[in-house]
Amino acid sequence: MGDKNRALKAAARKHMEETGETSLQAAMQHARREYERGQRDGDEDLQERMGFDEAAAGNEYRPSPLGTAYFIGWGVQELLGMDQVRQFVQHAEKNGTPGAADPITCHLCDKPITVTREKEVHLGLVLREGRRPGGLTPTELQFPVWTHGQCGHPRVWSWSQLTLERRRRGLPVATADLPPKQHRRGRTSPIEDYYVFTVPENSPPVFYLQPGEAHRHGPLGFRADRLSDGLPELDLTRDEPRALDEWSITADRGGLLYIERKGNGRWHQPPTPWAPPPEWMAAAHYHQSAIFLTAPAGSISSATFDAGPHGNLSDLLAVGRNDLLFGAVMAVTGITGEETAR
Repeated sequence: MGDKNRALKAAARKHMEETGETSLQAAMQHARREYERGQRDGDEDLQERMGFDEAAAGNEYRPSPLGTAYFIGWGVQELLGMDQVRQFVQHAEKNGTPGAADPITCHLCDKPITVTREKEVHLGLVLREGRRPGGLTPTELQFPVWTHGQCGHPRVWSWSQLTLERRRRGLPVATADLPPKQHRRGRTSPIEDYYVFTVPENSPPVFYLQPGEAHRHGPLGFRADRLSDGLPELDLTRDEPRALDEWSITADRGGLLYIERKGNGRWHQPPTPWAPPPEWMAAAHYHQSAIFLTAPAGSISSATFDAGPHGNLSDLLAVGRNDLLFGAVMAVTGITGEETAR
């Protein structure tokens, strides 16, 4: 039996348990309709021009040399730290056995994970907006996402992203947890991206990139994708951007061509090269690097962008405090002294 049929049969059985349906054939038809609807949604769910198809590689963690390898998504380490990761792994080692009171279940196939019998187990994280007891405002709740090695790469998800992926695989989901429907766009109306360049004194120049349209899965979806891409969150009121050797911005005499992460390929490439002002190119050539920043659509107003290449980035202070600003110092390659003099 193929993976799709196994998933449909598991979804049908779960539907029977939840609804009291007694006909396996009727339950299978229901599961098949849900799967096909998920496939149609998948066609409509456009791949953003920013980001990778797969999550950036994380760390491998082995409690013992001969034990199961745990692959930890890059963003998971960023949000939790290795101490919390070790606690999750200890929980898995204790409960990932047949008959355990609190079994470990794969979020992408709904089958149990016997961790001590698996060569590798993946640990991701899902972000969900909720309220803690006594809290007055929504807060971000974080829950571990366990998956078999063959079910997918470990990453950070928003709740609606994980829900949509489960439905694509024919698994039962709550319809209310799915993102709003998104219809296919014509080729004449691409999603626009906005950018601004600044040249701070005595530091690498700044390149800020902002998508022109809101993320389908909202701010949590944007946050989950950037963490999965391998970009750290940044609060400009207290943090200095980190230098990440695996990231780079490639340029030639026409401007900046693309941003890439070693091992994952090109992260973002505009239809035509970005064209920074000459002083930005000169500063990038001098420092051989730039400070790259990105935040969700609308973080900086269009009026600020219209002010020119030296726009005021003070709006990003509030964005960073809300954990929605991401960035790092990246090497800029391909710029020569001849080009910066032009």
